[in-house]
Amino acid sequence: MELRRGREGDRAALARLGALSFGNEVSSWEEYYDPRRNPRLDPDGVYVVEEDGAVRATATVLPLEAYVEGRAVEMGGVAAVNTHPAYRRRGYAGALMRLVLARMREEGVHLSALWPFAHAFYRAYGWELAGESLSYRLGPAELPASPEQRRVREYRGEDLPRAMELYAEEMARHPLAVARSEAHWRAWLRREKNAAAVYEREGRVEGYLLYEMTPWREDREPHRTLRVHELVARTPEAREGLLSLLAAQDPLVFGVRLNTPRGEPLHPHLDSSYVRVEVEPEFMLRLVDVEGALGLLDLAADPPLVLEVADDGIPENTGAYTVGEGGLARGEEAEARVSLDVRQLAQLYAGYLPARELARHGRVRASSPAALELLDALFPPRDPYVSPPDRF
Repeated sequence: MELRRGREGDRAALARLGALSFGNEVSSWEEYYDPRRNPRLDPDGVYVVEEDGAVRATATVLPLEAYVEGRAVEMGGVAAVNTHPAYRRRGYAGALMRLVLARMREEGVHLSALWPFAHAFYRAYGWELAGESLSYRLGPAELPASPEQRRVREYRGEDLPRAMELYAEEMARHPLAVARSEAHWRAWLRREKNAAAVYEREGRVEGYLLYEMTPWREDREPHRTLRVHELVARTPEAREGLLSLLAAQDPLVFGVRLNTPRGEPLHPHLDSSYVRVEVEPEFMLRLVDVEGALGLLDLAADPPLVLEVADDGIPENTGAYTVGEGGLARGEEAEARVSLDVRQLAQLYAGYLPARELARHGRVRASSPAALELLDALFPPRDPYVSPPDRF
């Protein structure tokens, strides 16, 4: 077995492997592994397991940026992890996970995220659940109509700079939201199935909607679905107008599906809140370099607090980190301390779970109630979210 970076000559094998593992057409995987057509792909981030001259398994690290404290920082997006069906359960995927973690550390990437096929598998390598969303399935009649819909129109190419500005403004509020490049925007909008609309008032775009409308299915009710990929509104009027677009669809034909951040539920703002909503687990986060990742945060504590971190996957991360008035220092320099695993530190880092809840479940151990209060203050609950067009 050889672990190596992918080569240009591997593309056909990788595309076939993707189609076997995930479904989709081989052609869609050919596009995925072609950097000319996939703006998020760096060919040097593709890794493979080769055995007997054939590619048996692969994993990709996308060179993304994510928002931390409102700033875009490097993040490795682990994606397209798959093994040929005939060669599974031979340790290939685990070997790839260890390799990509080592390479990200070498390259100074402190954070990594992924969408798991099984949480337990990636948890074994130090990733942990760090986000969730609310998933709605609605009929158009359950959504509010508004006269503001008259200000909604189809998206035009010249709207892109303003849409990018609105997106960056909105997503900077959500920890670990992915910073979307212009190239990725254009690639998403080029896809034939995708559509967009904007809300414009007095010559200025104040919101937009990214969506698709599925083909007719006679054997399914509703026969078609309007899937909202993203709704961003800077003003209440823009939100009203864009929601009204959804409400205007034929209720005998269409259903509406959309996701919201967990901190921005839709149902309290509907005429009837008796609608179908589910909590969907989202991405997993890995602190590849604990000291580097913590250094990205504006941390300070008075009195100081020691974080005793355990990491069974990356021993270099294991140890004590003191947060004081002057920021972060490696080592033990305070009496108040908490002990926790790198996985729970990732959940705190994202603002996904509060320290008190983790302590209640025995995932965080504090030397005193005061130490737990300090930890709570260092990592307040927030609203981590990655928008559907940015998932990987």
